[in-house]
Amino acid sequence: MLKIYYGKVVHGLRKGKDLGFPTINIKLNNNELNIDCGVYAAIVNVNNQTFKGMLYVGTRPTFDMLETTVEIHILDFNEVIYNYEISFQILHKIRDEIKFDNTESLIKQLHQDKETVYKF
Repeated sequence: MLKIYYGKVVHGLRKGKDLGFPTINIKLNNNELNIDCGVYAAIVNVNNQTFKGMLYVGTRPTFDMLETTVEIHILDFNEVIYNYEISFQILHKIRDEIKFDNTESLIKQLHQDKETVYKF
């Protein structure tokens, strides 16, 4: 059985939206997400509805950030849910965290990651 993680949707820097992949930034309720940095296929529950998601855990090295974030791009979802409580489950690791040379390379990889998530 997959572990369920719970958290609250908080404001982020809006980098995902600027890249065409808006994310929800999550403040975990219990900070017990002990996984390697990277991109994961996930299942996200918002208001008793289930969606596929692309979970990212990392420091956003392409943008020279230092703080570790937990954020999810929810596929086929376009609602504003700040301050909502959500839950998610991790299905599979897609790739490790990578520092890209430019945002164009990052966007190209995000499209590939999204296609991989759709396959789960």
